[in-house]
Amino acid sequence: MNPDTVPQNESLANSQFRRADGLWEGIARVSGMDCGACAVEIEQVARRVSGFSEFTVNPASHLASWVAESPAAIEELVQRIKRLGYVLGLQEGEPGDIQAKRTRKAARSRFLRFLVAALCMMQIMMYSTPEYVFTPDEIGRAEISLLRWAQWVLALPLMLYCAVPYYKRAWVAAIQRRLVMDQPIVIGLVLAFVLGSLNLNNPASHVWFDSIAMLLTLLLLVQMLVDNQTAIALHHLAGLQPDLPLQVQVPNAHGSPPIPVAQLRPGQLYQLAQSQAVPLDSELCTHESTVWVDEAMRTGEAEPVPKKQGDLIQAGSRLLSDQAILRVMPTAGGDSLWSMGQLLLQALAAKPKHQDKVDRILPWFVFGVLCCAAATAFYWGFIQSQPSVAASATLAVLIVTCPCALALALPLVRLFGIRRLVQAGVLVRNPLGLDTLARVSVVALDKTGTLTTPASIKVKQQAVCSYPEIENTEILNALCMLARRSVHTLSKAVAAHLFKQLNSSAKPVQWLHFTEIPGTGLIGVCKLNDQSIELRLGSAEHCELTRQHGNSSEVFAVCITGSELDARQFLKFEVNLQSDHQLVSQLAVLQAQGLSLNILSGDQPLAVERWMPEWKFDTRQGGMSPAEKINWITSQQADKKVVAMVGDGLNDSGAFAQADVSFAAAGACTLSAGQADFLILQPGMSGVATAIDTARQVEKIGRQNLIWALAYNGVAVPVAMMGYLTPWMASVGMGFSSLLVFFNTLRLKRNR
Repeated sequence: MNPDTVPQNESLANSQFRRADGLWEGIARVSGMDCGACAVEIEQVARRVSGFSEFTVNPASHLASWVAESPAAIEELVQRIKRLGYVLGLQEGEPGDIQAKRTRKAARSRFLRFLVAALCMMQIMMYSTPEYVFTPDEIGRAEISLLRWAQWVLALPLMLYCAVPYYKRAWVAAIQRRLVMDQPIVIGLVLAFVLGSLNLNNPASHVWFDSIAMLLTLLLLVQMLVDNQTAIALHHLAGLQPDLPLQVQVPNAHGSPPIPVAQLRPGQLYQLAQSQAVPLDSELCTHESTVWVDEAMRTGEAEPVPKKQGDLIQAGSRLLSDQAILRVMPTAGGDSLWSMGQLLLQALAAKPKHQDKVDRILPWFVFGVLCCAAATAFYWGFIQSQPSVAASATLAVLIVTCPCALALALPLVRLFGIRRLVQAGVLVRNPLGLDTLARVSVVALDKTGTLTTPASIKVKQQAVCSYPEIENTEILNALCMLARRSVHTLSKAVAAHLFKQLNSSAKPVQWLHFTEIPGTGLIGVCKLNDQSIELRLGSAEHCELTRQHGNSSEVFAVCITGSELDARQFLKFEVNLQSDHQLVSQLAVLQAQGLSLNILSGDQPLAVERWMPEWKFDTRQGGMSPAEKINWITSQQADKKVVAMVGDGLNDSGAFAQADVSFAAAGACTLSAGQADFLILQPGMSGVATAIDTARQVEKIGRQNLIWALAYNGVAVPVAMMGYLTPWMASVGMGFSSLLVFFNTLRLKRNR
């Protein structure tokens, strides 16, 4: 979902859904925010509204996320923050295009304010320069007065137009008895303008119209750059998201009115048209004909998949038939994260680690700045009896502080980090996992389904010695359809092989019975030519071939048409996992990052040892049960190591839960992939390598930004209090401090 684009007739209540525990969860865009102080201000208002379990605002993405006891709580908050000048989502009945218009209008207004400030600053600097170069006697009293009046006239648009947003936020906060970062700025602007106006005709005193111009220009420049880059990042992320519908048709007695996807409930029927993607895990209810779907986004398979009545169609699959009626599965909704777009929004709305601590100290930071300004004025004005120094130093203290850099030091880095991950095909399911990922030292890898790609899997079909071979095309077609019902890598390899053998023209099969036995195989019963047959696909023992000594890379198939042994036909598929040169280079990147690479596989130990012998893993363990994987991870954590688990989600949910951070490989069995923190949308290990590198960069750059913001304010304020900084120096320092944080964050946009 593009946060800047909201569908027609969608209200704020429609952007939240009810969870299984009865609480309401939602995400919405906040309009009207200018800096990190705005996010803190909205959160402070939310704390005074009863009914919220959680409420956070990400100042970089401008997304708010909440958990509330009822929709009434969020509606009350909407009205409260509206009085502050912010808009959360859309009001009831407000058309969706108003949101886009509001966004464009706000961007245009910011640009115009910056343009006016920049033009006025250039003229004011030109008129103020002579006083910095020559003495008043060299210029002349009349000339100084004329230059100052010209500066005063040019400062009026700055004070009456460019600074208006800061006035509004500071005034509203003052009425509500709150401290925000706009207040020191506004006090400094007003004080500089008033004192400058009083000294217009006094050449011995200073005027600070140039400081006003530089301060507003740099503030508006930083704000415009941050907003532009944020909008570009969000627009780019929206284009990378799956095109899931936000509204669907719900058939009832009055027709098929559209409703938002967020309002669908388990068991509810809805209708999809051709080319639409399935927004929720759903059961197919259409019984007239076979429905074909494209599951490429979910499984990576390019071939269409036929579905019959009662079959599960997972979220993200695209409908290829004309239309279909579906029923929402009980697991869909708030508990199962109903779309990949919702996953991305949650990642963008989440706050970085330590951001809450920063937000809590910001009001105290503002209070400290005001106290320092008051102390400076008292010391220089009353104790030292130097009113000119008192005015200059007080203004410098108010202006030099850079709270915006402190507020955006972490969220902006997180935003660009998420963008980089999505570009690499990695979707963040647990935003907190990004903080843990930076400290990972051990990577545990499942082999089959994780380290294998379709290009590296070769299937060889052959007969089973002394048994009749399956040769009938209809039986091979049914066997292909049976293999497709499983997401196991070997089963998918057999299905792809048979599909190619059938000249890519497989036909759907009506199953009378289907069972998948984890770790063993598949059983399906269907009717062919009015005869009931049983098909089995899996291990030798599963196909009742006790004399065969199959291994983990061999898949057997049997067709049973009667109770006698001679009524059975067999096939054997030898699946060879070949070395992948791309995988070797990807593993080399992981090893170069200082990571310990370990294979934890359920395959036979001999097969694990023989696979990719040219690559030296720190550990190669085969025949491991899910419990043994958990124990291995626990032993590593006991040695104070941070473990990342990479698996296909089939038998790895326990290992995912035990590991410090987890990745579900491409083609995992469900959208949530057990307990995985990250979803890899592309085959291979490049996504894992990029994710770890990005997490480390996010932590490094975020720490640099935070240290710089704290160090700058810690040094600049005392220096300004001592009178060593003039107001124009303070303005330049504040602006360049914010720009330094911004450009340091942009380093994350570079591909490594």
